[in-house]
Amino acid sequence: MTKRKKIIIGCSAAVAVIAVIILLMVFVFDTFGLFTSEYKLNYDKYVKVGNYKGLSYDKIKVSVTNKEVKAQIKSNVSAKATTKSVKTGTVKDGDTINISYVGKVNGKTFSGGSAENSNITIGQTSMIDGFTDGLIGKKVGSKVKLNLRFPKNYSANTKLSNKKVVFTLTINSKQVTTTPKYNLAFVKKYTSYKTLKAYEASVKKELLATKKSEKENEVKNTLWNQVVASSKVKKYPQKQLQYEQEQVIARYKKMAKSYNLSWSKFLKTYMKTDSKSFNKQAKSYAKSVVKQKLVMHSIAKKEGLKVTNKEYKNYLSKLLKEAGFTEESFKSQYGQSIEEYGKDNDYKTNLLLQKVLNKVIKYGKEKSK
Repeated sequence: MTKRKKIIIGCSAAVAVIAVIILLMVFVFDTFGLFTSEYKLNYDKYVKVGNYKGLSYDKIKVSVTNKEVKAQIKSNVSAKATTKSVKTGTVKDGDTINISYVGKVNGKTFSGGSAENSNITIGQTSMIDGFTDGLIGKKVGSKVKLNLRFPKNYSANTKLSNKKVVFTLTINSKQVTTTPKYNLAFVKKYTSYKTLKAYEASVKKELLATKKSEKENEVKNTLWNQVVASSKVKKYPQKQLQYEQEQVIARYKKMAKSYNLSWSKFLKTYMKTDSKSFNKQAKSYAKSVVKQKLVMHSIAKKEGLKVTNKEYKNYLSKLLKEAGFTEESFKSQYGQSIEEYGKDNDYKTNLLLQKVLNKVIKYGKEKSK
């Protein structure tokens, strides 16, 4: 009855990721020691690093308007909204309601035509024409009979195409959202501030810090692009290259498995390619990753930059805190510890990269406008 939506999170982006060389701010694939903080490779043998000192960049200047402050406060207030189910009122467009229904064609039920305690949102949940619209204005708690007809070309079940159907349903409840008012009472209840002025000043300060951080990241990314583009790989270390290629292939094979698809069907359906072409793209992507890591580790070695175990542990703790997790809640949701997750996503390499980028921007020259 309800149209099924295929979950293909990340697939469209995935094509772009491996089809072009992206200068990543975060390296996705764990290197398991192939590149290490101990600099076991002779990087000069593999790469000639481009100039990373004295690069010019636009002056970092940010501002926040009163309109932006008000918008952020509105968002903060909305985040404190509460939702509860009620058994009174009428159904309006946009309401989320809980219903139980039975559908019959020629007096007989059919597969997928009945449900108990199903939540739908009027105007958003995909049902056949007339189903959700037919509930608008009806009282919560009432029983409703809908005389409808399936579409002529009903792809979900062709046997039902153009058939008359009668749905008998009960509107069990609807969800009502209550949003608090923005006033001094709100500020005192949900923040540590005692006045509206102090709270609004803090919101502005946070927005400025966020904008500045985003701008700095843009500058770092631009400078990093320049450094990598001007660097030349003398030859690729084959073990590292092969490993990165294998990792990107393994990542997408894991994705295919999660969709219960064979590798070839996954490539054809979602990646619009075949195994041979995909392997080519994976190798091209692996080259871009290896080049960046060669450049990064070479600069880090020259500048004496390293990531200590204490720094890394503090880094992971900060990520957890900013995301609103404890170690226990993170493991419960993701099925692995933050340390395991960090290893899988090579967060230690990312932390070293941030140190390298900070050094590059420190050596850079800010252009005044």
